Amino acid sequence: MALRIGINADSSLINGDLSILERILRGFQSAGFSHVEIPVHGLDCIINSALCSKRLANTQRILEKFPFSYSVHAPDGLNLADGENREAHCKALLATIDFASEIGAGIVVYHGSHMDKPAGPFAGVEDWTAETDRLGKIAAHAEKRHVIVAVENIFRQSPLEVTYRIDPRELAKIVLAVGSPSLAICFDFGHAFISANEENFAIGDALCAALPRIAHIHVHDNFGKPWGKYTRTIDSLPLGAGDLHLPPGWGIIPYDLLLPILLPAYKGVFMMEIQPRFSDLYGEAINWVRSMVE
Repeated sequence: MALRIGINADSSLINGDLSILERILRGFQSAGFSHVEIPVHGLDCIINSALCSKRLANTQRILEKFPFSYSVHAPDGLNLADGENREAHCKALLATIDFASEIGAGIVVYHGSHMDKPAGPFAGVEDWTAETDRLGKIAAHAEKRHVIVAVENIFRQSPLEVTYRIDPRELAKIVLAVGSPSLAICFDFGHAFISANEENFAIGDALCAALPRIAHIHVHDNFGKPWGKYTRTIDSLPLGAGDLHLPPGWGIIPYDLLLPILLPAYKGVFMMEIQPRFSDLYGEAINWVRSMVE
């Protein structure tokens, strides 16, 4: 299988302007990418938890101009365990799956669920029975639309957060408990590296546990530090703190140790998530992937 190297279209950069989407896709094509991850929330294609047909049609006309294969990133804030408006979150994720199917994308990335006000300590899969039921219904809809929902591991967002998405080993248990071929894992190396340092687990062990269900990956770099006081890249970059989304090789994630675990089992896209401020380094990033993999 030919090596497929992808890049994310940044939602905040597009910010609902489809002319910007077209412009950055041209740039991705010139850089040599073969795959693009489309942020449905950056396109205003989902409004009030429903797919907007007019925006979808306009988006399709742009995407069809390019030779890319596509995946889709669901809205960052979706949370199937939301305590106030759970049904709206579920419908929005279902609409995201429909969007992916309509543009011919086979993967939808979902950030996973969390509880902001825990009643007690997280004790494992048994605390998430309702979540496995919800994910099972999501997976059933995805199967009908020929899409795989890949749940992404995320580093801790709040001191009170209770979730399975921080530790890929716990995420793997949830996905295996659902037991659907249409539900898998998106292993984010940058997030896992921060989590491993914050939560005191070995990133290699986490990757091994997740490997049987990994359908998609996110590749970027950082220094394994939490955000701290600053959450904007322009402020945190001089300190090397936070989820910087650096080109791979610019931080200290031990890819030389991790990629041999991933390969040759992984057959999907090498999807890089690089902060747009580093777009001048796309060529270098593509060469890094080729040198590491081939």
